[in-house]
Amino acid sequence: MLKAFERVRNHLSPMGIKLRCKLNPKATTRDVDNAHSRLGLALPQSYVEFVTQVANGFELSWRLKEGPFASFEMASLDASTDGMLGMREWRFYDDAAAAAYGFPYVDDSALAMKTNKLMHNWLPIHAEGNGDNFSINLNAGACGKLIFDQHDWLDGGTGNNGFVMSSDLPSFLESWANVCFSQPKGLWWKSVIGSDGVTWNSNEFDNRFRINP
Repeated sequence: MLKAFERVRNHLSPMGIKLRCKLNPKATTRDVDNAHSRLGLALPQSYVEFVTQVANGFELSWRLKEGPFASFEMASLDASTDGMLGMREWRFYDDAAAAAYGFPYVDDSALAMKTNKLMHNWLPIHAEGNGDNFSINLNAGACGKLIFDQHDWLDGGTGNNGFVMSSDLPSFLESWANVCFSQPKGLWWKSVIGSDGVTWNSNEFDNRFRINP
């Protein structure tokens, strides 16, 4: 991952763009054990290896005057744990409350019930400015997948949420580095998520920031 950051820095530098990247100190085994205890769930190995071997969260950014930019902040393990437990307090945590609400604005209320239950085990690692999150799925059968948590999913649509961005966090970051961590042109990640994850060859990513892997 550190080599990926360097590739991005080297690609941007000739354009007069400075990559700002600040890595947090690595997490310890004690940090991981504490998160396991608080969550009551196992963390995926790919995520544990990232926070213990690369960084326990980081911030990066760059900006071009005429518009394109990158901005990403990955929360620390402790902050993500706080975020997941906090979300459980305001989401429909029990089935009775979810059933009473009924999800009247989605196409499939039964699907929304299932979605809501799965969301209790999503670990948020990054908050978009509009309330959407990048999260790691901790549910059995999909543990470790990086997903896009759309904040207004229950206001319309199918009743589904948790759109898969990548098989795991490190794979996502390695792929994202190949477009210099740039944002989709429309600033809407859902526009570049297909059935197999993020479509990195989408025209939504500016070709000036593409790096050959």
